[in-house]
Amino acid sequence: MNEPVRIAVYFDYLSPWCYIVAVRLQRIKEEYGDRIDISWRSYPLVPGEIPGRRISPHSIESRRRASLEEESISFRPWDRRKIYPTSSMPALQAAKCAQLQGEEAFQRFHITLFKAFFGESRNIGDRKVLINLAEEVGLDVDRFTFDFDQGRQKEEVMAEYEEGRSKCSMWGIPFTMVGERYPVMGASPVAMYRRAVDLCPDS
Repeated sequence: MNEPVRIAVYFDYLSPWCYIVAVRLQRIKEEYGDRIDISWRSYPLVPGEIPGRRISPHSIESRRRASLEEESISFRPWDRRKIYPTSSMPALQAAKCAQLQGEEAFQRFHITLFKAFFGESRNIGDRKVLINLAEEVGLDVDRFTFDFDQGRQKEEVMAEYEEGRSKCSMWGIPFTMVGERYPVMGASPVAMYRRAVDLCPDS
């Protein structure tokens, strides 16, 4: 049996384009099953803390443009009076905590983070929101909360960030590497990911 084609995606939950890639790669995974292995690599757009952060005109425009790119996704306009996530780190660390409960648990939590932020205008930088989301997708909440509060996933997130800076800093995110040989920049059409997988010798 051939080894699965490995797909590495550098992303952040605060990027609407990364949400589009997540949805499109979900379709690719449904098509190819065990023939591909997708690894989601953290690339925090806001690695530090910006207290009192509000949504920027750039983010508003990005949401608007992204909403035109993928009809299967609902983007809700953010209430400008609300505090925007002050850092990318909480959501990325929370996803790592979900992954400790298995790949299926991660996948449920992963797509729910995007939906909560872009479709429901929930602040995924807030600890209580993240714990509520963990409960909603059926994670072991006590274990999730313990792991999250330990904060051990921060080092893993930052290690992936440093790795990503050497690979995609000039392109930005989302950045997808298929089979360690075919880079796909931005939120590309499903057909492009499919073609990249098919070109890999192990596919």
